[in-house]
Amino acid sequence: MEIKFLKAGSGDSILIHNEGKNILIDGGNDSTFLIEEYYKIIAREEKIDLLIVTHHDDDHIKGILDLFKHIELKNETPEIERIIFNSPKKINNLFKEETSTNLLSYKQAHDLENILFKNREINWITTLDNNINELFKDEFGELNLKIFSPSKEVLLTYASNKGAYLNSDYRCDWNTPIKELAKYIDDKSQDTSPSNKTSIVVYLTIKNKKILLTADITPERFDEIIDSIREEKDKADFDLIKLPHHGSYRSLNSKTLEKINCKNYVVSTNSSKHYLPNKRAFIKIIQNIRLTEPIEFSFNYEEAIHKLMYVFKIKWTFS
Repeated sequence: MEIKFLKAGSGDSILIHNEGKNILIDGGNDSTFLIEEYYKIIAREEKIDLLIVTHHDDDHIKGILDLFKHIELKNETPEIERIIFNSPKKINNLFKEETSTNLLSYKQAHDLENILFKNREINWITTLDNNINELFKDEFGELNLKIFSPSKEVLLTYASNKGAYLNSDYRCDWNTPIKELAKYIDDKSQDTSPSNKTSIVVYLTIKNKKILLTADITPERFDEIIDSIREEKDKADFDLIKLPHHGSYRSLNSKTLEKINCKNYVVSTNSSKHYLPNKRAFIKIIQNIRLTEPIEFSFNYEEAIHKLMYVFKIKWTFS
Protein backbone atom coordinates (compact mmCIF):
# COMPACT_ATOMS: atom_id res chain seq x y z
CA MET A 1 0.00 0.00 0.00
CA GLU A 2 1.12 3.54 -0.77
CA ILE A 3 -0.44 6.53 0.97
CA LYS A 4 0.26 10.13 -0.02
CA PHE A 5 -0.67 13.21 1.99
CA LEU A 6 -0.75 15.67 -0.90
CA LYS A 7 0.13 19.32 -0.65
CA ALA A 8 -3.39 20.74 -0.68
CA GLY A 9 -3.22 24.25 0.77
CA SER A 10 -4.54 24.54 4.30
CA GLY A 11 -6.60 21.35 4.00
CA ASP A 12 -6.49 17.59 3.45
CA SER A 13 -6.07 15.55 0.31
CA ILE A 14 -5.06 11.93 0.81
CA LEU A 15 -4.41 9.42 -1.97
CA ILE A 16 -4.21 5.69 -1.23
CA HIS A 17 -3.03 3.13 -3.79
CA ASN A 18 -3.14 -0.63 -3.38
CA GLU A 19 -3.08 -3.44 -5.95
CA GLY A 20 -4.14 -1.20 -8.82
CA LYS A 21 -6.96 0.43 -6.84
CA ASN A 22 -7.11 4.09 -5.78
CA ILE A 23 -8.93 5.83 -2.93
CA LEU A 24 -8.99 9.64 -2.75
CA ILE A 25 -10.02 11.35 0.47
CA ASP A 26 -10.78 15.08 0.07
CA GLY A 27 -9.15 17.64 -2.21
CA GLY A 28 -7.93 20.46 0.04
CA ASN A 29 -8.24 24.02 -1.23
CA ASP A 30 -5.25 23.88 -3.58
CA SER A 31 -5.72 21.30 -6.32
CA THR A 32 -2.35 21.62 -8.11
CA PHE A 33 -0.87 18.34 -6.89
CA LEU A 34 -4.22 16.56 -6.85
CA ILE A 35 -4.74 17.18 -10.57
CA GLU A 36 -1.19 15.95 -11.28
CA GLU A 37 -1.81 12.76 -9.31
CA TYR A 38 -5.15 12.20 -11.05
CA TYR A 39 -3.47 12.14 -14.45
CA LYS A 40 -0.76 9.81 -13.17
CA ILE A 41 -3.58 7.42 -12.25
CA ILE A 42 -5.09 7.78 -15.74
CA ALA A 43 -1.67 7.18 -17.32
CA ARG A 44 -1.49 3.85 -15.46
CA GLU A 45 -4.87 3.00 -17.03
CA GLU A 46 -6.45 3.04 -13.60
CA LYS A 47 -9.19 5.17 -12.05
CA ILE A 48 -10.28 6.58 -8.71
CA ASP A 49 -12.24 3.63 -7.39
CA LEU A 50 -13.53 5.51 -4.34
CA LEU A 51 -13.69 9.24 -3.64
CA ILE A 52 -14.61 10.31 -0.11
CA VAL A 53 -15.54 13.90 0.68
CA THR A 54 -15.32 13.89 4.46
CA HIS A 55 -17.34 17.10 4.96
CA HIS A 56 -18.25 20.35 3.25
CA ASP A 57 -15.58 22.79 4.45
CA ASP A 58 -13.67 24.74 1.81
CA ASP A 59 -10.30 23.23 2.70
CA HIS A 60 -11.62 19.73 2.00
CA ILE A 61 -14.03 20.20 -0.92
CA LYS A 62 -12.65 23.00 -3.12
CA GLY A 63 -9.92 20.84 -4.67
CA ILE A 64 -12.52 18.24 -5.66
CA LEU A 65 -14.54 20.94 -7.43
CA ASP A 66 -11.38 22.16 -9.17
CA LEU A 67 -10.60 18.63 -10.35
CA PHE A 68 -14.06 18.17 -11.86
CA LYS A 69 -13.89 21.59 -13.53
CA HIS A 70 -10.47 20.77 -14.98
CA ILE A 71 -11.78 17.47 -16.38
CA GLU A 72 -14.82 19.24 -17.87
CA LEU A 73 -12.68 21.93 -19.53
CA LYS A 74 -10.70 19.15 -21.23
CA ASN A 75 -14.01 17.61 -22.38
CA GLU A 76 -13.18 14.37 -20.60
CA THR A 77 -15.25 11.91 -18.62
CA PRO A 78 -14.30 11.65 -14.94
CA GLU A 79 -12.54 8.37 -14.21
CA ILE A 80 -14.22 8.02 -10.83
CA GLU A 81 -16.17 4.89 -9.93
CA ARG A 82 -17.88 5.85 -6.66
CA ILE A 83 -18.20 8.81 -4.31
CA ILE A 84 -19.22 9.03 -0.65
CA PHE A 85 -20.56 12.54 -0.16
CA ASN A 86 -23.07 13.59 2.49
CA SER A 87 -24.72 16.20 0.32
CA PRO A 88 -27.22 18.58 1.95
CA LYS A 89 -29.86 17.89 -0.71
CA LYS A 90 -29.36 14.15 -0.69
CA ILE A 91 -29.46 13.97 3.11
CA ASN A 92 -32.68 16.00 3.16
CA ASN A 93 -34.06 14.40 -0.02
CA LEU A 94 -34.67 17.83 -1.55
CA PHE A 95 -33.63 17.15 -5.10
CA LYS A 96 -36.44 19.23 -6.60
CA GLU A 97 -36.17 22.14 -4.20
CA GLU A 98 -33.81 24.97 -5.12
CA THR A 99 -31.90 26.28 -2.13
CA SER A 100 -29.44 29.13 -1.86
CA THR A 101 -26.95 30.20 0.77
CA ASN A 102 -24.15 32.66 1.30
CA LEU A 103 -22.12 30.24 3.41
CA LEU A 104 -19.09 29.17 1.38
CA SER A 105 -19.10 25.49 2.37
CA TYR A 106 -22.79 25.06 1.61
CA LYS A 107 -22.41 26.75 -1.76
CA GLN A 108 -19.53 24.45 -2.64
CA ALA A 109 -21.55 21.43 -1.50
CA HIS A 110 -24.37 22.47 -3.83
CA ASP A 111 -21.84 22.98 -6.65
CA LEU A 112 -20.59 19.42 -6.19
CA GLU A 113 -24.19 18.17 -6.13
CA ASN A 114 -24.78 19.75 -9.52
CA ILE A 115 -21.62 18.18 -10.92
CA LEU A 116 -22.70 14.74 -9.71
CA PHE A 117 -26.18 15.23 -11.20
CA LYS A 118 -24.46 15.75 -14.57
CA ASN A 119 -22.14 12.76 -14.14
CA ARG A 120 -24.63 10.07 -13.21
CA GLU A 121 -22.20 7.31 -14.17
CA ILE A 122 -20.49 7.98 -10.82
CA ASN A 123 -22.12 5.88 -8.12
CA TRP A 124 -23.05 8.45 -5.43
CA ILE A 125 -23.80 7.23 -1.92
CA THR A 126 -23.99 8.74 1.57
CA THR A 127 -22.95 7.33 4.92
CA LEU A 128 -26.65 6.93 5.74
CA ASP A 129 -26.96 4.21 3.11
CA ASN A 130 -27.46 0.75 4.57
CA ASN A 131 -24.40 -1.36 5.38
CA ILE A 132 -21.96 1.11 3.84
CA ASN A 133 -18.93 -0.79 5.11
CA GLU A 134 -20.17 -4.00 3.50
CA LEU A 135 -19.77 -2.34 0.09
CA PHE A 136 -15.96 -2.35 0.34
CA LYS A 137 -15.31 -5.87 1.54
CA ASP A 138 -12.52 -7.46 -0.54
CA GLU A 139 -12.65 -4.56 -3.05
CA PHE A 140 -9.16 -3.24 -2.36
CA GLY A 141 -7.18 -6.45 -2.04
CA GLU A 142 -5.55 -6.87 1.36
CA LEU A 143 -6.49 -3.31 2.28
CA ASN A 144 -9.58 -3.04 4.46
CA LEU A 145 -11.32 0.21 5.27
CA LYS A 146 -13.99 1.06 7.77
CA ILE A 147 -16.06 4.23 7.55
CA PHE A 148 -16.98 5.94 10.81
CA SER A 149 -19.84 8.21 9.83
CA PRO A 150 -21.59 11.04 11.66
CA SER A 151 -25.01 10.33 13.10
CA LYS A 152 -28.18 11.00 11.12
CA GLU A 153 -29.14 13.72 13.61
CA VAL A 154 -25.84 15.55 13.14
CA LEU A 155 -26.11 15.34 9.36
CA LEU A 156 -29.70 16.57 9.29
CA THR A 157 -28.85 19.53 11.52
CA TYR A 158 -25.93 20.58 9.38
CA ALA A 159 -27.61 19.89 6.05
CA SER A 160 -30.50 22.11 7.16
CA ASN A 161 -28.09 25.04 7.18
CA LYS A 162 -28.34 25.60 10.93
CA GLY A 163 -25.55 27.01 13.07
CA ALA A 164 -22.13 28.39 12.28
CA TYR A 165 -20.18 26.30 9.82
CA LEU A 166 -16.67 27.16 10.99
CA ASN A 167 -15.27 27.22 14.48
CA SER A 168 -11.52 27.59 14.75
CA ASP A 169 -8.97 28.77 17.27
CA TYR A 170 -7.62 32.07 16.02
CA ARG A 171 -5.13 32.51 18.87
CA CYS A 172 -1.55 32.10 17.66
CA ASP A 173 0.65 30.22 20.12
CA TRP A 174 3.68 29.77 17.87
CA ASN A 175 5.76 32.42 19.63
CA THR A 176 4.82 31.51 23.19
CA PRO A 177 7.46 29.46 25.07
CA ILE A 178 6.56 25.85 25.80
CA LYS A 179 7.12 26.37 29.53
CA GLU A 180 4.39 28.99 29.49
CA LEU A 181 1.96 26.98 27.37
CA ALA A 182 2.47 23.76 29.34
CA LYS A 183 0.89 25.37 32.41
CA TYR A 184 -2.40 25.78 30.59
CA ILE A 185 -2.82 22.49 28.73
CA ASP A 186 -6.39 21.44 29.51
CA ASP A 187 -9.65 20.41 27.85
CA LYS A 188 -11.69 23.51 28.64
CA SER A 189 -11.89 24.70 25.03
CA GLN A 190 -13.11 21.91 22.72
CA ASP A 191 -14.33 22.03 19.12
CA THR A 192 -18.10 21.57 18.78
CA SER A 193 -18.64 23.12 15.35
CA PRO A 194 -21.56 21.68 13.33
CA SER A 195 -19.40 21.30 10.23
CA ASN A 196 -16.60 19.36 11.90
CA LYS A 197 -19.13 17.10 13.63
CA THR A 198 -20.11 15.83 10.17
CA SER A 199 -16.58 14.62 9.35
CA ILE A 200 -16.20 11.10 8.01
CA VAL A 201 -13.33 9.19 9.64
CA VAL A 202 -11.59 6.41 7.69
CA TYR A 203 -9.83 3.49 9.41
CA LEU A 204 -7.41 1.54 7.20
CA THR A 205 -5.93 -1.85 8.02
CA ILE A 206 -3.56 -3.87 5.89
CA LYS A 207 -1.78 -6.92 7.23
CA ASN A 208 -0.69 -5.75 10.69
CA LYS A 209 -0.74 -2.01 9.90
CA LYS A 210 -3.44 0.32 11.24
CA ILE A 211 -4.00 3.88 10.04
CA LEU A 212 -6.62 6.38 11.23
CA LEU A 213 -7.55 9.33 9.00
CA THR A 214 -9.56 11.72 11.16
CA ALA A 215 -10.55 14.63 8.86
CA ASP A 216 -11.73 17.47 11.19
CA ILE A 217 -13.48 15.24 13.73
CA THR A 218 -14.57 16.83 17.02
CA PRO A 219 -13.16 15.50 20.33
CA GLU A 220 -16.42 13.94 21.53
CA ARG A 221 -16.85 11.88 18.37
CA PHE A 222 -13.12 11.09 18.23
CA ASP A 223 -13.39 9.57 21.71
CA GLU A 224 -16.36 7.42 20.65
CA ILE A 225 -14.42 6.12 17.64
CA ILE A 226 -11.35 5.27 19.70
CA ASP A 227 -13.54 3.36 22.18
CA SER A 228 -15.11 1.45 19.29
CA ILE A 229 -11.70 0.46 17.89
CA ARG A 230 -10.06 -0.49 21.18
CA GLU A 231 -13.11 -2.46 22.34
CA GLU A 232 -12.20 -3.95 25.74
CA LYS A 233 -8.46 -3.21 25.55
CA ASP A 234 -6.82 -0.42 27.55
CA LYS A 235 -5.52 1.25 24.41
CA ALA A 236 -6.10 1.34 20.66
CA ASP A 237 -2.94 0.62 18.69
CA PHE A 238 -2.16 2.55 15.51
CA ASP A 239 0.83 2.80 13.22
CA LEU A 240 -0.21 6.25 11.97
CA ILE A 241 -2.82 8.88 12.81
CA LYS A 242 -3.58 12.01 10.83
CA LEU A 243 -4.20 14.65 13.46
CA PRO A 244 -7.74 16.07 13.46
CA HIS A 245 -8.35 19.54 12.04
CA HIS A 246 -4.78 20.19 10.91
CA GLY A 247 -3.29 20.00 14.38
CA SER A 248 -5.86 22.06 16.28
CA TYR A 249 -5.49 22.01 20.07
CA ARG A 250 -9.28 22.18 20.42
CA SER A 251 -9.69 18.91 18.49
CA LEU A 252 -7.79 16.81 21.03
CA ASN A 253 -8.97 15.59 24.41
CA SER A 254 -6.55 14.31 27.07
CA LYS A 255 -8.90 11.45 28.00
CA THR A 256 -8.89 10.22 24.40
CA LEU A 257 -5.14 10.54 23.94
CA GLU A 258 -4.56 8.36 27.01
CA LYS A 259 -6.40 5.56 25.20
CA ILE A 260 -4.10 5.70 22.16
CA ASN A 261 -0.84 3.88 21.49
CA CYS A 262 0.78 5.51 18.45
CA LYS A 263 4.12 7.18 17.79
CA ASN A 264 3.52 8.51 14.24
CA TYR A 265 1.30 11.51 13.45
CA VAL A 266 0.68 13.48 10.26
CA VAL A 267 -0.14 17.19 10.12
CA SER A 268 -1.78 18.35 6.89
CA THR A 269 -1.68 22.13 6.38
CA ASN A 270 0.45 24.91 4.93
CA SER A 271 -0.22 26.96 8.09
CA SER A 272 -1.89 29.76 6.15
CA LYS A 273 -5.16 29.75 8.14
CA HIS A 274 -6.22 29.91 11.78
CA TYR A 275 -2.64 29.63 13.11
CA LEU A 276 -2.68 25.87 12.66
CA PRO A 277 -1.10 23.66 13.79
CA ASN A 278 -1.26 24.83 17.39
CA LYS A 279 1.89 24.31 19.43
CA ARG A 280 -0.40 23.33 22.30
CA ALA A 281 -1.63 20.31 20.31
CA PHE A 282 1.86 18.79 20.26
CA ILE A 283 2.37 19.48 23.94
CA LYS A 284 -0.95 17.79 24.76
CA ILE A 285 0.01 14.71 22.72
CA ILE A 286 3.43 14.44 24.36
CA GLN A 287 1.96 14.86 27.84
CA ASN A 288 -0.78 12.25 27.43
CA ILE A 289 0.66 9.57 25.15
CA ARG A 290 3.24 7.82 27.28
CA LEU A 291 5.88 6.17 25.09
CA THR A 292 9.45 5.11 25.76
CA GLU A 293 10.45 5.94 22.16
CA PRO A 294 10.33 9.29 20.34
CA ILE A 295 7.08 10.56 18.89
CA GLU A 296 7.36 11.45 15.21
CA PHE A 297 5.33 14.21 13.57
CA SER A 298 5.29 14.35 9.76
CA PHE A 299 4.19 17.37 7.73
CA ASN A 300 3.15 17.79 4.10
CA TYR A 301 4.43 21.40 4.07
CA GLU A 302 7.86 22.56 5.17
CA GLU A 303 6.35 25.93 6.11
CA ALA A 304 4.48 24.36 9.02
CA ILE A 305 7.66 22.78 10.36
CA HIS A 306 9.46 26.11 10.35
CA LYS A 307 6.76 27.57 12.56
CA LEU A 308 7.44 24.95 15.25
CA MET A 309 10.65 22.95 14.87
CA TYR A 310 12.95 25.25 16.80
CA VAL A 311 11.08 24.64 20.05
CA PHE A 312 10.92 20.83 20.13
CA LYS A 313 13.58 18.19 20.71
CA ILE A 314 11.63 15.65 18.70
CA LYS A 315 12.22 13.88 15.44
CA TRP A 316 10.47 15.85 12.69
CA THR A 317 9.88 14.54 9.19
CA PHE A 318 8.90 16.38 6.03
CA SER A 319 6.88 14.18 3.68
